[in-house]
Amino acid sequence: MDKTYNCIDAGSKYCPCNLANTMNCISCSHLAGEDFCDCSWNGVCILYEYYMNNKQYSDFKKTYRGIVIGKVFLDKNLILLKIKLDKKLLNELNTIGSYVFIRKVNCSNYYDTPMSIFNIDEDYIYIVYQEIGPKTKNIQCEEELSIRGPYWNGIIGEHKLSKVSNSNILIIVRGIGQSSILIPLNKLIKRNNKVVLFLDKGKLNSLYCLNYISDKNIRIEMLDLFSSEGEKKLIDFIRENPIDVVLSAGSEMLHRNVTAIVKESRKDIKIFVTNNNILCCGEGICGSCTRKIDSGERIKTCKTLIDPKQMY
Repeated sequence: MDKTYNCIDAGSKYCPCNLANTMNCISCSHLAGEDFCDCSWNGVCILYEYYMNNKQYSDFKKTYRGIVIGKVFLDKNLILLKIKLDKKLLNELNTIGSYVFIRKVNCSNYYDTPMSIFNIDEDYIYIVYQEIGPKTKNIQCEEELSIRGPYWNGIIGEHKLSKVSNSNILIIVRGIGQSSILIPLNKLIKRNNKVVLFLDKGKLNSLYCLNYISDKNIRIEMLDLFSSEGEKKLIDFIRENPIDVVLSAGSEMLHRNVTAIVKESRKDIKIFVTNNNILCCGEGICGSCTRKIDSGERIKTCKTLIDPKQMY
């Protein structure tokens, strides 16, 4: 029986990774210590690639030097950074769900902090983050930053959201979840999807994403998602409208509420959620992002493609 999950790096130039050497591969059952093949075929045999590469794993994601070109204080402790990056890394980050690890240049890699790519253009990435703990404080004071990547599982789903086309999509956003939706919005519109945006500023005093949404065809509804009125509006909208895909961008509580509403609707709706798990290495090694799913298995959420209904 095929697995219900796969590795987002499977078949890429970063595959096979170090998990093949330790027999912990996410996608290949043989490279996870089993005697049978139980992979979700993606066009590439990871076991074959591993042996053809003399049982050597691909390189880890590299660390690049980023130049801070500009910064904007959107609200108290809410900062947007414009960072000039190597073209090679820029190209690899130009996809839905991309994220990087950022730290100050002279700091230990213990200070690596994962951040979603808010926006991207030919020369720059844009990051929006809250300055809260020791990893994020004073980052904006630096002229250069160490940036490790690319990583792609910033949005979790059973397949890549970037492949969705000609569909009706509801994006539900609260608070800092705004930092994860601009690239998905732009990419999904280009693939002939009809998008509706439910937007809640949450604990922030800023709906900063509105300043960067240029497509006038996106329907935007402002509401308090955690109020009785807001929850009812969401339930009614899902019940009464044709929806193929829901993306939840916000806290774990938002993800649980949205998943429950979709399940109760009994509609065949695919769910995607922003990745809120603790991410430290991004390579599936440290175990900090491990989550237990309905089957009892434990998955590495930094790299695993899986239906969020199995987690919430």
